[in-house]
Amino acid sequence: MIFVELFHLRYFMTVAKYENFSKAAEELYISQPSISKAVLSLEKELDVPLFQRRGKRVQLNEAGLALKRKLEPIMSILDNLSRDLKVAAGHSRSTIVFNVLAASSLLPDILLKFKNVHPFIDFQIIQSARTTKCDLCLRSALPENPPENGRLLLSEEILLAVPMQSHLALKDSIRLDELSDENFIVLGKRTSMREITDHIFESSGFSPHTSFESDNPGTIRGLVAAGLGVSLWPEATWGRLETDKAKLVHLSDPVCHRNIYVTCEEHAALSDQTRLFIEFLTEYFRKLLTSH
Repeated sequence: MIFVELFHLRYFMTVAKYENFSKAAEELYISQPSISKAVLSLEKELDVPLFQRRGKRVQLNEAGLALKRKLEPIMSILDNLSRDLKVAAGHSRSTIVFNVLAASSLLPDILLKFKNVHPFIDFQIIQSARTTKCDLCLRSALPENPPENGRLLLSEEILLAVPMQSHLALKDSIRLDELSDENFIVLGKRTSMREITDHIFESSGFSPHTSFESDNPGTIRGLVAAGLGVSLWPEATWGRLETDKAKLVHLSDPVCHRNIYVTCEEHAALSDQTRLFIEFLTEYFRKLLTSH
């Protein structure tokens, strides 16, 4: 009797879709060694190779093509099985209450990629620093001040965004004390990034001249590009400036970093769906860091 893990079949179908282990791992948000090990385990259980290996690329052989054809209708049924059973039982879909206090610009991409793999897990998104009534919270903090019950997802450098017309754009790195005459564009108060930047300024004995406040990184990008000031810019979570009218410059003194964490309530009983999302976030931010 053959015993096959369901997730091995799903991994096989994703590799078969791309004929590439790396691309399959990216879609599933797991590591490439994990998906390779799963496919090898499936081949061992079935006692037949399913792919022809050609370096990093693979190609389905006759056995692999036959398995793919047989699995396509089965996987379609399984994809809808949870929803159909919940409808039959009168149960609602599972929902994760997710408090997003950092990296909010990444949220659409995070949810899109997660729900592509787990379509029956829904989310209630909140953005409130005053509440703890949530399953998970995405927050930022200085490296020396980690939150309780947090898993570190990412450590990123904080750079300086400067207009291209500024003399600062000619530099590769800048000390904070060189910016005493600059106008700063900052996030609004009561945001974690604002608390971090205020701490950086205070610890350096630096008093910035604030010309604009905004809660939107896109607006800050536009104001910098228009030559209206400079701004501290988290490298990974805020992404590239995507404009030829501004650039990012390293801060050399002090070198600034912030960490991104996912946290939960102390002693909270995490559901299987919540644990699944934590693992997804861990892999998502790992890939984000390696792409920069």
